[in-house]
Order: sequence, then C-alpha cells, then structure tokens
Amino acid sequence: MTAIKHALQRDIFTPNDERLLSIVNVCKAGKKKKNCFLCATVTTERPVQVKVVKVKKSDKGDFYKRQMAWELRDLTEVDAKDANKENPEFDLHFEKVYRWVASSTAEKNSFISCIWKLNQRYLRKKVEFVNVSPQLLEESVPSGESQSVAGGDEDALDDYQELNAREELDIESMMEVCEYAISNAEAFAEKLSRELQVLDGANIQSIMASEKQVNILMQLLDRALGEVDNIEGKLLSYEEMLQSVKEQMDQISQSNRLIQISNTNNGKLLDEIQFLVNYMDLSKGHIKALQEGDLSSPKGIEACINASEALSQCMNVTLKPGHEKLMAVKQQQHLFSELRDTFARRLTNHLNNVFVHQGHDQSSTLSQHTAELTLPKHSPLHRDLLRYAKLMEWLKNTQREKYEGLSRTYVDYMTRLYEREIKDFFEVAKIKMAGTSKDGKGKFGKTSIKNFFIYIYLFIRKSTLGKGFFVHAVSSVSVFL
Repeated sequence: MTAIKHALQRDIFTPNDERLLSIVNVCKAGKKKKNCFLCATVTTERPVQVKVVKVKKSDKGDFYKRQMAWELRDLTEVDAKDANKENPEFDLHFEKVYRWVASSTAEKNSFISCIWKLNQRYLRKKVEFVNVSPQLLEESVPSGESQSVAGGDEDALDDYQELNAREELDIESMMEVCEYAISNAEAFAEKLSRELQVLDGANIQSIMASEKQVNILMQLLDRALGEVDNIEGKLLSYEEMLQSVKEQMDQISQSNRLIQISNTNNGKLLDEIQFLVNYMDLSKGHIKALQEGDLSSPKGIEACINASEALSQCMNVTLKPGHEKLMAVKQQQHLFSELRDTFARRLTNHLNNVFVHQGHDQSSTLSQHTAELTLPKHSPLHRDLLRYAKLMEWLKNTQREKYEGLSRTYVDYMTRLYEREIKDFFEVAKIKMAGTSKDGKGKFGKTSIKNFFIYIYLFIRKSTLGKGFFVHAVSSVSVFL
C-alpha cells in the first residue's frame, strides 16, 4: 500500500499541488468486484481545499487515473455500519449515498479517522459520524491535538501552532535541568543552539543513510513490481491456454454428441435397410422362375408356386411411413409389378393352351368303351389341372380379371368336351337299343330304360350342360323305345 500511495502522490496529486493524507482500497457494495482507491487530499496552497478523490487503475494496468472527486464540505454523513464488530463496509453521503467495501477493516478505520480529523480542523464538526467507535475517534485526536491533522506534514500549513501538553512538559523539564535558564536566557539559548546543531547533524546523517536505504527499497519495490507484472503476464497466458483448452473440450464434447447422434441415426438407418432387404428382396432364382419357369414339369410348377408366394409377400409387406418415397422402394415395387404382370400373362397363356388341349382331347372316347354303356372318365385331366391349384389361387388374388377370363375359357372348352361325349354316348346308346329291339324287349326292358334315364339325369345335373340338353337327350332316346 505504501508503494501505491507513493505512486499516486507522484503521478496524480503532486502535479495538481495536492497532498495525499489517507488512502483506502475499496469496491462498490453489491456489484462485481472492481477495485479502486478513495483518497483524502488537501491542497498545498491557501485557501486549503479538502477533497475525497476516487482513483482507478487503467484497463491496461500501466497507470492510475483520476475518475471522480468530491468536496469534503459536501459530505454530510459517514456511516461505519457497525461500531462494535469489524466490518469493512461503510457509506459516504454526498449528493447521494455511496456504499463501499474496504479491502480490510484497518484501512477503513484509518480512512475514517483521517476524515474525522479533517472535519475537526476545517469544517468545524459539520460531518456526522454514525456507527463509529468512540475509541477510534479518541485515539485519532488526543487531548490538546484537536488542531493537528495527520502528523507533522500538515503542521507546516499554519504559521503558528500552540504547544500541546507533552511539549510543554518537555520544555519545563529542560528548564529545570538548566537552572540558569531563567536568569541567563542567552546562555540557555546558546546551549539549545549547540544541541540543535548536534541534532541537525545527526538528522542530516540519518536522512542521508535513510535515503540510501529508501533508494534500495525503491529499487527492490521496482523489481517486485516487475516480477508482479511478469507473474501477471504468465497468469494471463495461462488463462488464455485454459480458455483454449476449455474451447477445445467444448468442441470435443459437441463432436461426441454429434457422433452419438450419428451412430444412433446410422443404427436406425441400418434397421430400416435390413427391414427393406429382408421383406422386399426377391432372389434371382424366384425372378428367373417367374420369367422363364417351366409350367409343364412338376419341378418347374413347384418353383413357380414358391416364386409367386415370395412375390406376394414382397408386394403385400406393410411399409413404414416414408418408405414409399424412397427411390429404391419405388423401383422395387415397379419390378414386382412387372414380374406379377409377366408371370400372370405367362400362366394365363399356358393354362389357356392346356384348356384348349383338354377340350379337343380325343384320347378317351366312347368307342373305347363299347363293351359297356358308360361315359369316359376325366380323372387324368383333373389330376393334371390340380397341379395348378395354388397358381390359380394366386392369380385370383392378384389378377382377378385374368382369373375370371381363364375360368370362362375352362368352362367353354369343357362344355364342348362334355357335349361331344354325351352326343357320342347317345349315338352308341341308339345303336345298342336298335340291336336289342330285334332280339326282344326282355333284355332291355322297362327297368333298364328307367335306370338309363336316372343315370343320364344325374350325370347332366352334375355337369354344366343344363336342363335343356337333358330334355333334348330324353326326346332323342324316346324315339327308339
């Protein structure tokens, strides 16, 4: 604090002809800590002006600057907050209340004591002191020293000053030692002059010795200030490094969060891709079976059945929201539609050829059963068509129109086949009945004719030829009876 006081006196107050009497390091109460100094000063010229000056260190930290000053006569009250306990807070009431917090209670008490002395000397007790310890005020100005301010430097401001009680006692004791002081004033004055010269010489030597010590001390203080500046520079560099490390850690933390989000998104994307691959992927073997599979051989038919079922599963899979907007899904659905149409067309053409072939089948005719009057059986044809049952079911579920058209084709050609076979049946029956009529009606009597009509009725009822054909058949047979 002494070095700071010396620097403030030298840089700020000496150029303005002011003397610094007391200083306290403070900050504003209740705000962010920004330190400054409150200084009690007096001018060296008359009339004497007493001020409280606020001094702040520059932002660069190279020098101090005068920020604000108040006249002591504008001070109305000093509030020390607590007279019994140590408390660094105090208030100064000028045009408004300024609340301060000192760096230490000792500095605060010293500053308030100086203000009290200045108030006693220049303002005639105008300022009111609140919550100040009476002991502090008593120690500030002992009995007989009410006119002294802050030591011997302030005494030089007056041309004359009364002796205090201690000085009077010292003079009286000196005069008692020198009994001739009253009778021989000249001898007493001469003795005092000699002793004063000795004291002056001792003072000069002491001042010279102390000046060297002061210079050494100032050099040490300058070095200490340099070291402090060096340490502050290192601390600033360390703070910048720590700030850089903090920023890097923040970036790493942000990167980790982004990586975690990316991993989560990649996991979800992988799940979606696996879902699409598992449920919307058709093997090359199934595609080949749908495009080129042999619909005539049992092995080829089985391969086509498996491929058609796999295609139905792929086309009927329930997609999640947004899947239908994916280009790959659209392409796959388009491929499935083409495969469905292609296979449906191939299957329809093949079955149509099978129906046409079966409708014109001449392998099983009535002439082969001349020994007995029975219609040919179509079990081989039915067994051949049963192989396509699952494919017909698939066609019914996927291509309803083609299925209905194929059903009409089957009915049409099978109707022709049954008409032809029944026509042949009646031709053979007519020949047999004509042959038996010559031998007598006993062999081919009413019972045989009755059974014959019952058989024809049941056959036609199960077939698709209808009742009209049945009436026509009965009328044809009745001609021979």
